[in-house]
Amino acid sequence: MMEMRIEKVEADIAELKKDMDIVKTDIAVIKANYVAKGDWHQNGTKTHFELATIHQEFSPLHEEFAAIHQAMRSQTKLILAWIFSISGLSLGLARWLF
Repeated sequence: MMEMRIEKVEADIAELKKDMDIVKTDIAVIKANYVAKGDWHQNGTKTHFELATIHQEFSPLHEEFAAIHQAMRSQTKLILAWIFSISGLSLGLARWLF
């Protein structure tokens, strides 16, 4: 009876050793493939400079879109003014005629 329990414990320990080896391998792969905190800080200034460059490149495009938006807004106001003017004149004319 005691021997069977000891054999079961030994089998469980062997299985745990296999699982621990797999975990160690996985951790080694993670350490090899992922960026450490120190690497991130070293590359942070480079990334910040690249983002600033992209921002400078898109700044004129943003200004062009703002000008187009301003023109669309003024055109929409003009169209609405014409619609309300014509509607008002039509209603006034209809009231006067009928």
